[in-house]
Amino acid sequence: MKKIIFVTLSLWLATFASLAENRNVDTRNVINTISEYKHVLGFRVVSVGKAGLGLVKTVARISAESEEEKAALAMLNGINKVVVVKYEEAKEKKQNEFSSALSDLFNDAEKILEVKDEEDTVNIYGTSVNGGESIDDLMIFMPEEYTLVCILGSISADGIADLIKIADE
Repeated sequence: MKKIIFVTLSLWLATFASLAENRNVDTRNVINTISEYKHVLGFRVVSVGKAGLGLVKTVARISAESEEEKAALAMLNGINKVVVVKYEEAKEKKQNEFSSALSDLFNDAEKILEVKDEEDTVNIYGTSVNGGESIDDLMIFMPEEYTLVCILGSISADGIADLIKIADE
């Protein structure tokens, strides 16, 4: 599984860096949609802001030992907020409404990567900035898993490449 993830990240980075111009994810509308559903029965929303991420970064910095852990930590520097939504326990109607609303929002956004297997699909959206040197506001949508992960901020493409290189050794 680890190898599949790193191959996927490698392909993603290559694809993303080659994008000349993309359509941005409407982050504000995604967050507003999450806010509309966060109190619906069966929806679990976890949001970690700057203060929480600062604490995580501090603890990670103290405990990081391997090169892989240090490279992963370096990728966290530009991240301002992380929001995770799980809604598999919601009623089917609400699941479909939320998935449909997200699909509509992502319809006009550039899909960086889509990974499919027999049962699941992972769609990754984001905004390329500085000619592909960094990625802003990464959205990972897994409709069959009833999961959305929003990583808000900037992630260095070089940091991702370093992490892939270290993990592949």
